[in-house]
Amino acid sequence: MAKKRKNTSKQNRPQNNPQGGEKVINQLLGSLEEDNNIESDIADLGHEAEPQVQEEAVPEPVKKRKFFFGFALFVIVMAIVGCISTVRFVVNFTEHLVDNTSLKNEFAQFIFPVVVNDIAPFETVDEIPNTSKITCSIWNILIMKDTAPYEGEITGDLLIPEYDVSVSCKELFGNNASVEHQSVGIGEVRFTYDPDNHVYSASKNIRYLTYAPHIVDITEANGTYTVIVGYLPPSLATVTGISGMEVSPEKYMEYTLDRWDGKNTIKSVRFSDYEPETEEANTNPI
Repeated sequence: MAKKRKNTSKQNRPQNNPQGGEKVINQLLGSLEEDNNIESDIADLGHEAEPQVQEEAVPEPVKKRKFFFGFALFVIVMAIVGCISTVRFVVNFTEHLVDNTSLKNEFAQFIFPVVVNDIAPFETVDEIPNTSKITCSIWNILIMKDTAPYEGEITGDLLIPEYDVSVSCKELFGNNASVEHQSVGIGEVRFTYDPDNHVYSASKNIRYLTYAPHIVDITEANGTYTVIVGYLPPSLATVTGISGMEVSPEKYMEYTLDRWDGKNTIKSVRFSDYEPETEEANTNPI
């Protein structure tokens, strides 16, 4: 009889061990947790590698030094700005004085022929006597122009064409001024008119005792200048040429001048009520 084989399959099969399974799961989970801990540790190491910047407290003396340095720098800058402003003011003021002096000299030279003749006051050019316009015009040529072309070959006197006299009149009193040509003046300051040759004859060595202009004050409004002119009287210095003597104006006149494109025109002459403030201001060297 054949012997029955023992069924050993059940013995050889591993039996389910609940505790062993838990160990395996715990081991697996433990390994996963360890892996997570490693990653967190690496992340922590990365954070620790970054240096932490901390603001250092600035000592109080350093703050004060910075404040005073900034304040000193501000003071220096303002001082430089002040110096520049002062220099500009001085330069502008000096230029103003120079320009005013230059304008005074220009006006004095321009009105000299009228002051020399002590022309009567007028408000419009039509009020000026014809003889006054002629004498002022000829004096304007004698004082302001080169008289060499007018010298005559025979008598040595100056022969001034009437056309030049008419032009000179317009230079002084404007384009509306005109003259009727005739002989004017007396003695050595007589200007003889030759109607045939249309010329005026005048001595080229005139010694005269007349007024000289001294510009006292100038005011301007819209291109029109009001000029206070002191009339310096004849003096020994005028005759002999001695300089350094002091004289006082005998009277003051008010001139109204138009100035356009560098050209001047006398519009009116009036008496002035100007009075000098001091005795010193009332004297002028010759």
